[in-house]
Amino acid sequence: MTASASTTHRVTAFGLTVASEIAIPELPETDSPNRPDVVVSRGTVDRPANVAEDRTIYYRSPDEQLLLYEVANVSIRNGREIVVDPEPDVPGEILRHLVIGPALNYLLRQRGYFVLHASTVAIDEEAVAFVGESGVGKTTTAMAFLLAGERVLSDDVAAIEPTANEPRVRGGYPSIKLDPTLVDRLDVPVDPPQSITPARDRHFHGVRHEIPESTLPLKRIYLLEDADRESVLPVDPQDRIFELVRNTYTVGLLGEIGRAETNFRQCASLAESVPIKRLRRRRTLETLGRVVDLVREDLNESR
Repeated sequence: MTASASTTHRVTAFGLTVASEIAIPELPETDSPNRPDVVVSRGTVDRPANVAEDRTIYYRSPDEQLLLYEVANVSIRNGREIVVDPEPDVPGEILRHLVIGPALNYLLRQRGYFVLHASTVAIDEEAVAFVGESGVGKTTTAMAFLLAGERVLSDDVAAIEPTANEPRVRGGYPSIKLDPTLVDRLDVPVDPPQSITPARDRHFHGVRHEIPESTLPLKRIYLLEDADRESVLPVDPQDRIFELVRNTYTVGLLGEIGRAETNFRQCASLAESVPIKRLRRRRTLETLGRVVDLVREDLNESR
């Protein structure tokens, strides 16, 4: 694998300064003169031999993981470097989604964060995470809180700093991935997407609020579930750790990198520190306001 040393764009995400050969208009620019925390470059990333065609995540070494997609191979190394090897003529938006989505999320794990497959919002300077598999409505739920005047901290990932006193969440970047028709229908307070391609149905729209520079305490984790009515219910103690393990962003690599036991301990600690509840709701736009009210009511009960 080789990578070019040339970088032209300096942006920020998750409190990190990123120097990138690939333009990423979804991330705010920075004029920080300091050495970048992360370098994103184009380079050669060879697909390992004898890897199944349908495999998308590969453990190369303790310090390097690969993402193997039809449009590009990506190497994430040492919590500091992302190398993208795209196929010819791949639209820039698709490459950007790979970088600020899965690649950056795996890099956060390399940097010591506990990473959940979740979207997070800030309510009264406290963080709340909505957890679930792809397509369950994490981003739509975060959008509901944006419509209600709250701040979105991250879209599709919760970067959690384990601490002695309480877990804390690191805000990501001021963009949320939405369907433009939904934005227009609900008049969501976001900016138009930039440099998009019709190959994608959803695009990153800039939010009109700043991401907190400091971490926020994580006060709730909600497991999103479909139901015929809206409710917040407790999770059985024996299920809390299982649900966190199942929704760990890097769960597909845990066995290979020998971190399953460590991840289990982290999930157990998080389950002890933060209330975990089931947020059941009908998946309709008409019920979004009710979902927001239920979460606010649940948070107020513990204050």
